[in-house]
Amino acid sequence: MSKRGGIKTAIWVAILLIVVFMPQILRGNAYWITVIALLAINVLLVSSLRSITLINEISLGQVGFVVIGAYVHATLMMKGHVNFWASLIISALVAAFIALILAYPFLKVRGIYFSILTLLTAETFRLVAYYWTSMTGGSLGLTGVPGPGKVHIAGALVDFNKPGNYYYIAIGIVVIALLILYYLERAYISFPWRAIKDDNTLAGAVGINVIGYKMVNFVIAAFMAGLSGAVFASFQHNLSPDSTSRFGVTMSIYLLVYMVVGGKDYFVGPLLGTAVLTLLAEETRFMQEYQPMIIGAIAILVMIFMPMGLVGLPRQIKSSWRTRKLTTLAAAEDARRPATAAAGEATAVGAGAPATAPPAAAPSEKTGQG
Repeated sequence: MSKRGGIKTAIWVAILLIVVFMPQILRGNAYWITVIALLAINVLLVSSLRSITLINEISLGQVGFVVIGAYVHATLMMKGHVNFWASLIISALVAAFIALILAYPFLKVRGIYFSILTLLTAETFRLVAYYWTSMTGGSLGLTGVPGPGKVHIAGALVDFNKPGNYYYIAIGIVVIALLILYYLERAYISFPWRAIKDDNTLAGAVGINVIGYKMVNFVIAAFMAGLSGAVFASFQHNLSPDSTSRFGVTMSIYLLVYMVVGGKDYFVGPLLGTAVLTLLAEETRFMQEYQPMIIGAIAILVMIFMPMGLVGLPRQIKSSWRTRKLTTLAAAEDARRPATAAAGEATAVGAGAPATAPPAAAPSEKTGQG
């Protein structure tokens, strides 16, 4: 392993240890444990959004699949009494199945049209949850969504309905899901995705099933979004389909901002962007009415001055420093070149000129005698 690779591994191990021991670091502070757990769930959701950018599309509808995952999970556990773990998987699969139905017509369009379709679909799912009173509780929402309950671990009875204990389940699920996304991004299937991102038409011309690979990507992203919704439902224990809730349009915009600020071209971009902006929002809670303005201003500044996001900032600084150094060297070389040329010309002139003037010719004697 190279020195650079060893440093990266050490950093990730340190981050993982901090995350694992976060409840102890926070000394059981329920508020901050809740914030960190919700942050982790948001990281998974933003990562699912970023995975769609691998096919050169921007989805504003990931929140819609969160709605499906959350409400299917809550319904299965509260009315169907399904096991927590089975309910998690079923909820994510339902979200993926609905995405599969929508994928073909949606992915036949591109760019802003795709984004608008996904945004309207997400809002439609939220309104269905809002008006389907018998199943979702309507505008009142659902309360008392259960978690895994009490589980015997090493002879001890652990209540995973408590935030401090459920934190480990949420973190574990998010880490596993992120590892799957990381693997897929480096597996063979990612090569057609990147070819489609580079040139959709050319990818089809060389035999890549463009619509097929796009559908696979869209369904995987929906599965992860549905999974994050199910994890959220059991953690929060309450669900509300109100437009100002987690399932509203504003959340879709925030997810996009998290991704852009962190760096959409990097796998760790969603992690960094979500962490920075979530913690910033918590620290500025006393001026909550100005938070959208603050986050919007940060997003604008990042897009102007840091187009690669926070993750790409070190590389951008290094590239800028290298460019400046090369410019300085080129300017010095240009300044040195005229002086060198002038010295060369002077040397050439001096070498070609005679050392003394030739003596004048003596008058001929014959001419005088003529």
